[in-house]
Amino acid sequence: MQPSSQSLEGYQEIRMKFSSSWTFMLTSLGFAAGFGSVWRFPYLVFKNGGGTFLIPYFILVFTLAIPLFFLEVGLGQCKGIGMAHLLDLEKPKLRGFGYVGIVICAYISTYYNLIMAYSLRYLWESFKYPIPWLESIVEQNKPFSRDYFYDSIVQMSTSITDLNHIIWGLFIAYIVSLIIVYFCIKEGVETSGKVAIVTATSPYILLVILLIRGLMLEGSSEGIYYLFKPDFVKLFNPSVWVDAANQVIFQMSVGQAILCLYGSYRKKDDNLPNFSFAIPLLTALCGMLAGLVVFSYIGHVSFKYNISISQLPLSGPDLAFVLYPAILAQMPMPNLWCILFFLVLLLLGIDTQFGFVDGIAGTIEDIYLGEVIVFGNKLTVQQVRLCVCSILGVIGLIYCTDIGFYLLSFVDTFGTNVSFMLGVLFEVFYFGSKERFEKLKIDLEKHGNYVPWLIEFSLTKLCHYTVIVLLIISIIQQMKSSLDYSFYIILIGWFISFSPFIAAIKIYIENRNRIDMSKTDLDIELLTKQVQQ
Repeated sequence: MQPSSQSLEGYQEIRMKFSSSWTFMLTSLGFAAGFGSVWRFPYLVFKNGGGTFLIPYFILVFTLAIPLFFLEVGLGQCKGIGMAHLLDLEKPKLRGFGYVGIVICAYISTYYNLIMAYSLRYLWESFKYPIPWLESIVEQNKPFSRDYFYDSIVQMSTSITDLNHIIWGLFIAYIVSLIIVYFCIKEGVETSGKVAIVTATSPYILLVILLIRGLMLEGSSEGIYYLFKPDFVKLFNPSVWVDAANQVIFQMSVGQAILCLYGSYRKKDDNLPNFSFAIPLLTALCGMLAGLVVFSYIGHVSFKYNISISQLPLSGPDLAFVLYPAILAQMPMPNLWCILFFLVLLLLGIDTQFGFVDGIAGTIEDIYLGEVIVFGNKLTVQQVRLCVCSILGVIGLIYCTDIGFYLLSFVDTFGTNVSFMLGVLFEVFYFGSKERFEKLKIDLEKHGNYVPWLIEFSLTKLCHYTVIVLLIISIIQQMKSSLDYSFYIILIGWFISFSPFIAAIKIYIENRNRIDMSKTDLDIELLTKQVQQ
């Protein structure tokens, strides 16, 4: 690629913008509320003391998620540029750390699109009658069966190294998912903001419909009681607070540089504090709504088959693609309810995935100030996003094989946890330092915004300690998870974890050496002049 001839000021004038604050809100809300709201949050509430878990959860929403959201959006809004270029302008030696969040997004987006492909396959099968996965349930005379998902959709091999064949049906669904995402974001936020009006609001409407139906089922109240049954003893268990903090960070999508990019598409005088509180809180409520939906149906299954709720698969892919489809397939008008549920999953996935793709493409455009030139040709906004989607499609081929499900778990383990926390740690310590935060505060106040005291206290004092504790625990948990793999696979995994930072440190060292060499050359030049005189 060739360097841009465009000036920063010229680029910022022609740079795309959100049409209104509401399109920003819906786009950010759709990006944050993803699959984790449906298959992780309800389980964590149940696992960690029911209603008791909501105490640390909402404490951390206010002291961690909202401050980080405010910081990232505020930085982008004040500077009018994404995280990567922002650091390049402010401190070139550290510009590599501006790419960390985007690299992590690239890792996540590969397997996130795989989950979208699973949802699309199920949505397609939901139009068939009888429902395909109902057969194995009837044969085994059980409330659910894993056979359809693992044998027909995933077609799992024996291990992560046992690669045998491509699952072409899944690969087609993977490509179709990317095509949908491309058409949602091909013009950047100008189209994605409009699409978000539908994709960000529809899941809530569909979840409410599913909840109304779920509450009509026998035993639904038992499921909801189990979801919120308080166990105050667990409030003093550190692991409950760790789970709450992890869920808050991942669910709110902070630390990924996308929110900074979204902030840069706003006007400098757009209201920041109100949206910084509203969007994380609405995202949390999406998780609560999903929890009510999931456990109303789980309570019905427990009642109908006289099975303890704790014996049912309550989290992850098993919840979304095994238990829930089985429940819906055994209801009156099963096709309707299955279609609604997988539409919810697909819409949640689309919102988050076009955030990832748009974030990667937007960062590339920022680096080259809008002039991405390849082989002498300047790429348009559409072509940049088409290239990103095409690369993801090529990578997706390995995910759509019989080891794809193993890879999903592997990249989710090594590509997000530790590297994610390290990125947040840098963000908090660098931008949360007293001097830099004061500069941000002055910039915000200059354009009519203010910094609430809770956000200032959290960013300058509290978040530092919270993120350090989370990082230590994340390292321990990742080490435990890595024991399931062979030595060489573990090495590859830890390389993936640290790869964004290896590149950032390399850039830092190169810039420092270049600066040192420039100083040396200047000293020699001055010494030569003194000798000549």
